[in-house]
Amino acid sequence: MKINTVRFGEIDIAEEKILTFQNGLAPFYSSIRFTIISSEETEPFLWLQSLDEPDVALAVINPFRLFPDYAPVVNEADLEKIGSPADEDILVLTVAVIPHSYEHMTTNLVSPLLINSQNNQAMQTVMENSSYVVKQPIFSEVQTLLYGMESEGGGTDAGSDA
Repeated sequence: MKINTVRFGEIDIAEEKILTFQNGLAPFYSSIRFTIISSEETEPFLWLQSLDEPDVALAVINPFRLFPDYAPVVNEADLEKIGSPADEDILVLTVAVIPHSYEHMTTNLVSPLLINSQNNQAMQTVMENSSYVVKQPIFSEVQTLLYGMESEGGGTDAGSDA
């Protein structure tokens, strides 16, 4: 399947790479079909590209790469919506916001995306009563991941002034 996208131009997507968000994805509820695009230039970020709206491409990231102790609590009802996958068949991603001032980039640890790698059913869940935050700063973690060192004044403490 070929689609034209605003960010990546024309791309060819294999049917088995199409993810289905049955209820859409907030706030893009008319976008049901997506695919994940990786780009060396934007590593460690991936792109969740809508196949229904060519101008919708969300930066996403594997939160475990930044926060190895991240432990999202997902209820059984949400897992049933994507086919009750085994733990090893669930891909967890979080939506990232990358502003022009990179040091202010964040990711939403409260509402992870859950993807069943066996049937490509996906959804965004919202963890209630979570100690995680919607706008978790990630600049220093990305710096550490990319360069193997903490950024100046950084660290992984979410409460730091870095």
